[in-house]
Amino acid sequence: MIYDDALTRFTAVLASVKALDTLQQRLCEASRVMLAADGVVITSETVPDGRTTVGWTQLLSRRLESLQDVTGEGPLIDSLETGQVVVGDFSDPADQRWPALRPELAALGFAGTLVAIPLRSELALRGVLLAHREGGLRDTDDVDARFLGTAIGTAVLQNPAIGAQSHVFAEVLTDRDVVHQATDVLGLQADVRYEDALALLRALAFSRGEELGAVARDVVDGRLGLGFSQGGSDRAD
Repeated sequence: MIYDDALTRFTAVLASVKALDTLQQRLCEASRVMLAADGVVITSETVPDGRTTVGWTQLLSRRLESLQDVTGEGPLIDSLETGQVVVGDFSDPADQRWPALRPELAALGFAGTLVAIPLRSELALRGVLLAHREGGLRDTDDVDARFLGTAIGTAVLQNPAIGAQSHVFAEVLTDRDVVHQATDVLGLQADVRYEDALALLRALAFSRGEELGAVARDVVDGRLGLGFSQGGSDRAD
């Protein structure tokens, strides 16, 4: 599967940040490590009156987001509008995009790279994962970016405390019992917290291109897990 390597690394990183208190902190730090970034900020548009900042790794991350809101331009704004990964190299004077944002970043002392990744889910969550790095452009793996866009997007959506409201949370988990059981199984396998295991279950379903309930049943029945697959996607009905 195209996302197997990303899923394996995401699992390991989530386990390594288990000590962080909140889901927001763990998702931010896991994204930062996956993208080899200096910092990240996660925003969502699950609320009807605008975008909400879900979490960030450092104050600079939040400031870089805020300046794009103030100027109305930047990779984050473009990613929201286009639904595409947008990369901006603010160390390159030849790049003339975002003329209002550039002097603001210069005044802040930032001359690095911004990478904006759209957050997606089947329920059309809109948001952005914004990563920043010092210095010029480095390769951003497109597979990792697409994987994180869905994995982080659905993790935010799943949690009514930081994403959608509780009625949306209930809609997402229609196969509640089997999803709960599968989440417990993956939590033990990966040694992560329950919320993180639920994010991994969603990521597993995304990586296989299958429905959440079907993947959860495979996990509970022992046909599927993190890092292994017994019998592939052939299920006994």
